Order: sequence, then C-alpha cells, then structure tokens
Amino acid sequence: MGPAEVLTCETGRERMRNYTVKADGTGVTLSGEGAPAGTAFLSGAADTVVVQSLVWKRGQDSGKAKVLFDVLVDADGAEGCYAPISPNKQLQTEWYEYPVTNLSHSAPVLCCFDGRDRNVVTLAVSEVREDVRIRGGIQEESGRLHYSFTCDLPDGEVSGKIAFRLDLRGDPYESALADTAAWWDEILKDPALPVPDSARLPMYSTWYAWHQDMQSDELLSDYVRAAAIGMKSVIIDDGWQTSDNNRGYAFCGDWKPAGDKFPDFRDHVSKIHTLGMKCIVWFNVAAIGEKSAAFQMFQGRLLHRSPKEQTGVLDPRYPEVREYLTALYAIAVQSYGLDGLKLDFIDLFQHYEDTPDWNTGMDIRSIQDAAYRLMLQIETSLRKIRPDLLVEFRQNYIGPAMRRFGNFFRVRDCPMSGYTNRVGIADIRLLAGNSAVHSDMLMWARNERPENIARQLIDCIFGNLQISMRLDRLSEEQMLVLWHYLRFSVKYRKVLQEGTFTARDPLHGYTFLQSVLGSEGVGALYQRGMVVQKPAECRTYWILNGTA
Repeated sequence: MGPAEVLTCETGRERMRNYTVKADGTGVTLSGEGAPAGTAFLSGAADTVVVQSLVWKRGQDSGKAKVLFDVLVDADGAEGCYAPISPNKQLQTEWYEYPVTNLSHSAPVLCCFDGRDRNVVTLAVSEVREDVRIRGGIQEESGRLHYSFTCDLPDGEVSGKIAFRLDLRGDPYESALADTAAWWDEILKDPALPVPDSARLPMYSTWYAWHQDMQSDELLSDYVRAAAIGMKSVIIDDGWQTSDNNRGYAFCGDWKPAGDKFPDFRDHVSKIHTLGMKCIVWFNVAAIGEKSAAFQMFQGRLLHRSPKEQTGVLDPRYPEVREYLTALYAIAVQSYGLDGLKLDFIDLFQHYEDTPDWNTGMDIRSIQDAAYRLMLQIETSLRKIRPDLLVEFRQNYIGPAMRRFGNFFRVRDCPMSGYTNRVGIADIRLLAGNSAVHSDMLMWARNERPENIARQLIDCIFGNLQISMRLDRLSEEQMLVLWHYLRFSVKYRKVLQEGTFTARDPLHGYTFLQSVLGSEGVGALYQRGMVVQKPAECRTYWILNGTA
C-alpha cells in the first residue's frame, strides 16, 4: 500500500472527540469538497449534524482501494445500537463486526440510543452500492463509542465523491433515522419508486400454505375465500414454474409455467382479476439451475456454482445476463397480465471464492454496480409496460438504493414468529421513507387458539399483512379473527402505514408501537403493565393489546 492522506477534524463539540478519514490504496488521495483538505463541513442546527464531503481520486496504477471513516464519541447515556438487519440492539465492543452492507445487503447506518429512546449518535455514509464494513462499539480504555466505516471504492472508476454524516442531536432516535433516509434520498439521483395503494392492502401468499405442491383449481378455491375476507392481491410463490416439488432451485432459469399445475397460466391470472384481486408472481433473480435449459447458455457467465445444490449464481457484469433477465420479466408481465413481481434472492449477487476475475466479455467491473444496472434496466423496462407495477423485495435488500426499484419490502422468512415479524417491520419502517413495509407471511398451527392468532396479527399490524394459510382448513373462529384484523388493517391503513411512526424500547424488541396521522392514532402494547398516554392531537385513538 502506498501512503495515504489523512484528514483529522475537530468539531468543537465536547461530546465528540474527533473523527478521521483516510484513503487506503495505491495512489488514492482524498480532498475536501469545495474547501481545503482537513475542513469539517457543518450543517444543521447548532452544528449538531456534521457532514464531511470528500472527493477521491485514483492514480494510474491504483487497484483495490478503500476509504476509512473512524469516529470516537462520548457514550453518555448510550444503552443500545440500531443496525438495519440486526435484531440484536445491544451495545457491542469496539472489535464487533456488523454485517457488510452494499446494494443488496442492509444499509450503511448505525444509531446509538439512550434509555429514553433518544439519539446519542447516528452515523451513516453515502456509499450505498459497494461494500461497507462497519465495526465498533464500546472502547474499554476510554468508555467511549468507537466506530469505523470502511468503504470500498468502485472498480473501474478513477474519481468520485463520498460523504459521511454524524448526527449528535438528542432527538428521538426514530427522527434521526428518518432524517438519514431523507439524506440518502437527496443524494441519490434516481427517485424512490411510487407506491400504489394496492401495495398497502392485505395479500394472500401461496408459500407456507402450499409450498411447491400447488394446483390451479385448488388455489382458485382458496382465492375466493381470501377475497371474501378482504385480501386484495395473490402472490404465487415458488412452484408455479416447476413440476418438481422437492424444494431447491435446480429448475430455476426458464421461468415457464408448469403445465401439469397450470394448464393455462394466463387464464389463471385472469380469474384472479375477476375476483377483484391483483396477481404477483415470484422469481428467483440470481439463481439458475443446472436442470434448466437456460443453464447451457449461461454456465460460463456465473459468479458462483454449487454442484451440491445443482445451482449457479448469474453474473450481472455480463450484458447478456442483464438483457436476458430484463426481457424475461417483461415477457412474463405482458404474456400473463401480471400486476407485480416478487423478485427474490437479489442478495446472492456478491463475491464468492470461485468468482471469476473481470474479463473483456464483461462491461462493468463492479458486481454491485452491475446489479444496480440490472435492477435499473428491469425497472425501466417494466414501467413502460405497467407504470403501477408492484415489486416486492425482502430483507436483506431493504437499503436506500433498492427503494428505487421496489415499492414494498417484506420481513425475512419467520414462520409463526410474531415477535420476529414485529421487530422486522419496525426495523424496516425506520428507514423506509414512504415505501410500503410488509409482514412475512403469517401462518399458525392447525388447531391454534384464536387469541394467539390475534396476537400474531397485532404484532404485524403496522406493516401490510400477508397471509399464507389454507383457508379451507381454518375453523369458523379462526376465520372470524382473521377477518376482523384484516378489516381493521384496511380501514385504518393510512394511519397504520403512513403516519408518524414511533417504535419504543428497541433494546427489548419494540414493546410499544404507535402511528399517528392527523387526528387519528393507533398504539399497540407488547409488554404487560404498560401505561399509554393518548397523543394530544388524536381525537380517535385505538389501543391494541398484543400481550399474552
């Protein structure tokens, strides 16, 4: 490694000692944007928000390069730390490594909060595509918070800009995170995808109820029941494209309906529309199975291959891969009359041990940049066909860049876990801006008590509800409680999903959630013995009891 230029800045605020920025890589230099190197760029009331903007440049012989942002802050009052896809909110030690963030994994932000759920410090970077390695927690020697963000610079680019944001205001931590999301929206050139109202209405999913073992006629019978109790969309998940019901993805790649399950797939979709419902279909974006016809075409254009799983991961650095997938989804939407796509496993686009080096058949060097280009091509193509198209993404790919390509974001798979759903919904909503947030599909035991079903539904009430149960097998009491909460979620969807969101006690799994819009509000308790104060502006205020 060659010499690195180091910028050390003092903010003049007692709570914060210093922060350091340096370049790490041969021939890479940094300079302050619009001012001499070493100048701190301050914005926000009373200099409590610090934004350091930098220009980086590579020399002719530069290879892999990084920018390191290091900060040491007083830990006064700090009790926990929010990270977007980490359910554990406890403070860590300074050597703790958080999950790597990039385009399809999480978001580059941490928020330390105190016992009153006020912000101690929120740290974020503008690099939302390339890998960012976040490390830190309590420094034992000083009793301070010590964090570092190491940002990869994109391959193939000779210069660029990067910014670091530190928020030291003592506002509610929810506000600090919302402001961070708004900052990303300001600096990202592509706007977030519009959210149609249909993205905020209950949906029926086939996955947990049927898995791959599905038949058109049986599904249609359950859709009728779903429509009758208020569900407005159907998500046809994995299994529609293969006659094999043994799970796995060995048959992914061709994406043609299995004729023995769906003799006429377009007619199946049309019958969904007749019920007044929309149809969303699942695709595994990154995987291509060895048993698909397309595998022969792309077996030399893979990021990774798993002989055990009989599956490869497509390499988006090849233009042919991006063109194939873009055309595939456009044809599916047009041919079958689809209203939306569930685009899954985008987080497989990453570097593996067997990932090939760049070659002249590729037109983009960076995997994450190539994945971004792929998603942009897909989005541009599909908007020409269906401007109101619904697109679902799942944790982990819930970051600011992905909001440009999807309009609803679902909690990771957590069957029968109301707690995990509640935490996931809150985690995503805190950074989601105006994008819709969905529960993972709800399921429960065959003979589950209605009270326990209600608790699961209350756990998920601040996200849009997805249900995946064989409705023909539910008891009358089970159907009644499901209908009740679906009706409530539809009637109050504006306040529940678009109001000012409060997520109290993140350290213990968000024991109180609330959303307020105008003079209406809804609060939900998830711990016994709590006292709730109705917001003064609310003329109508619902309290839901999510305790046992």
